[in-house]
Parts: sequence; C-alpha cells; structure tokens
Amino acid sequence: MASPLDELRAELARPDLPPVTAQKLRNVLTVLEGDSQAHLESLAMVDPGPHAVVSFGDIEHADLIVFLLHGIDTGLEQFPVWADAAQRLCADVIRSCVARGEPRNVAVIAWFAWDSGTHVSALATKHATVGAARLAVDIDRLGPRNAHARVALVTYSYSSTLLGELFAMNIGEDVHTAFSIASAGITHAAKVALADAIARGDLVLYATEGANDSIAPLGRLGQHPVDPRDIAGVIVYSSDGGEAPGVDGGSTVGAAVEGHASQTSVDEHGRHLGYYDEHAQPYLTLVARLADAAVALPSA
Repeated sequence: MASPLDELRAELARPDLPPVTAQKLRNVLTVLEGDSQAHLESLAMVDPGPHAVVSFGDIEHADLIVFLLHGIDTGLEQFPVWADAAQRLCADVIRSCVARGEPRNVAVIAWFAWDSGTHVSALATKHATVGAARLAVDIDRLGPRNAHARVALVTYSYSSTLLGELFAMNIGEDVHTAFSIASAGITHAAKVALADAIARGDLVLYATEGANDSIAPLGRLGQHPVDPRDIAGVIVYSSDGGEAPGVDGGSTVGAAVEGHASQTSVDEHGRHLGYYDEHAQPYLTLVARLADAAVALPSA
C-alpha cells in the first residue's frame, strides 16, 4: 500500500496536473523535505483544492499532540507559513517544558484537511460542522498510536466555530485543552456544550482577541453569534501587548497584535504582527499554556 508521501510524489508526476494544484503540492513536499521530523499523515485530492495533514515531532511518543487549525480562504497555497508556525510552536513548547525542569515530548499537526470556505460561507456553520466531523475522525485515529497523549486544539477565526461544533455534536471528548483565537463565533448550543465540558473538568478552554481586530466580530453576525470569551469558565488572555510568559522561563513583554492576521506581514508601512508572531503576547501565552497541558501528565 502506497504511503501518503508516495501518493504525493505520484500526483506531482502527473502530466495533466493543473499548475495551481501542482504548486500547492510542491509547498507540502518542500516542507517535508526540509524537516526530518515532518511526516505526511494524509493527502486527499479533493475540490476545491487538495487537503494535507502534516505532523511535526514524534506522534507515537508525544505527551502532548497539538492540532493547529486555519481560518477561511486558506489552503495549501499558504501552507509554508502555517507549517513554519507549527514547527516553531512545537519547538517552543518543548523549550518551555525543559525550562521548567519538566521535559516532555510534543508533536504539532498542521491540519489542512478541511474546506474552510469563504467570507460568505463563514456566516453559516456548514463548513465548520463538516470540518468538525472530519477532525473527530483524525483525533480518534490517534488512540491506537498513542493512548497516553493529551490532545490540544489551537483554533483561529472560523476554525473556532469548528471547535464549537465539535462539542455541540458531542464528539470532542478526546480534547483536553483548546484555544479560541480571534473567533468568528460559536452557536448557542456550542456555548452550552463547551461550558458543560469546562464545568465537568473535561476541558480547559482559553480565548483571546485583539482590541483592534475588526474582522473577528464580523464573523459573529451570522449563525454563530457567541463570543467564546463569554463562555462560563473560559480563561481569557490578552493580545494587546504587555507582560507574557517567556519561552525560556521567567516573564517578558509581548507585543500587541495588529488587526486580524494569523501571520505577520511586512509592507511599505512596516511590520504588522499576527497572532502567531513569535514576539506577540498571545503567541507567548499560547506556548506557556500548552506547556502547562504537557506537564500535567507524566512523561511517556
């Protein structure tokens, strides 16, 4: 049986492969060839574009497995910057655990296995609901490979709507820690389900949003109007700059996020920090709280 990597190479060898699709697949192959600990978990040639799931780190021996999810209008054309964020997050959480004197094995999965839709479809829940069902299957598949690991979800923008759907459909029982970053909102049913999971002690949920993020609130104008920061029991943290945990221990000053972008961009007006910038306050907080989750279990 061919491996996902064999399938990827076979697709790239097709003479009839559209150039745009070929570039998306090359983006994945370049990341895989550049990191010896990167592994192609799955590949699906679907419309409107191919899907891929790539892990960084050792899934089989990880104490913490983190799924990193993107928002709307995002596919494998943007995979390199998301892969960089996943690689960096994996390394930084490991460093943070070591700095505490509690070394742990960590794996991060860049999960590009769903069609997140557009700004139009994002007002509904369809893409998030389908994505949640697909994610639940992938989480379930981890069990036979590593029954020891704690599972964390890091969701951004519309994928936080997916997080809500996962619990509203009662298929999020294997998720112990979750982050809602710049949320496009969740449904009222999801709010109840998440609050219940928190109250039972089954879930630790964190949420953040920058004060000058004008895009996230627009997502909450549709069928998922609830801001996750309003869920009972959620732990809210800042994205507006200020004191933050240092990756190597102690504390530092984290920078404020500008706007809604996940990744940092540079233009003629300067550098605009995204939520996953290594110097951003929400990123530094994310690393520290993931390290909390990792050290909560004894090492494998």
